[in-house]
Amino acid sequence: MAFTEIKTKDTEIPSIIFNKWQQIVDMMAELLNVPSAIVTRVSPPQIEVVQSALVTGNPYKGGDRVTMNGHYCESVVKTREKLQVSNAVAEPAWKNAPEIKYNMLAYLGFPVLWPDGEMFGTICVLDNKENLFGARYEKVLEQFRDVIESHLHLVQTNEELHAVLSELKILRGLLPVCSVCKKIRDETGEWEEIENYIRDRSGVEFSHGLCPACLEKEYPEYAQKA
Repeated sequence: MAFTEIKTKDTEIPSIIFNKWQQIVDMMAELLNVPSAIVTRVSPPQIEVVQSALVTGNPYKGGDRVTMNGHYCESVVKTREKLQVSNAVAEPAWKNAPEIKYNMLAYLGFPVLWPDGEMFGTICVLDNKENLFGARYEKVLEQFRDVIESHLHLVQTNEELHAVLSELKILRGLLPVCSVCKKIRDETGEWEEIENYIRDRSGVEFSHGLCPACLEKEYPEYAQKA
């Protein structure tokens, strides 16, 4: 899969959540006794370190960006599956991994997804020595991955609510309406049918009927039978 085929969002993450993620990566590094724990965000063809554990010997820092070229996280993003590398220099598939120059020989990472399944990035730990990892490592990463994904769910829900509120503000404003045909002039100066204007800004669908007064006026023969 090429990186151009990976769907991502450019939704802004609030600083309060970034601060929570810093606590998460710091805790992972401490609990698992590794020199590096990070959360990344993919933005094809680059990937960014959004938070990195504040640990002595950690070569990565928040804000670092790299163009993907055989990185561990690249595999996680493309396959959308867990990746474990116990010793890169001893594994033919990873003997040229860019992380080796930072002496990061072992890696365990999981994909992080938005609620709708689009890719966000990864959560991972790295070690400067051979590490077979194991069930404890996986459980810790999975638990913190779930926490981060719950944060992303809140971010997306909040963005959707803001969009709805913006639409409601438009509808609550002063609308220029033609006094004859009742069309509404939109933001570009074009005149729209009132049903189309409201539907496009609120998601409301219209059904049509006749009120008693119009029924009497337009179709008196039917009004008498009603």
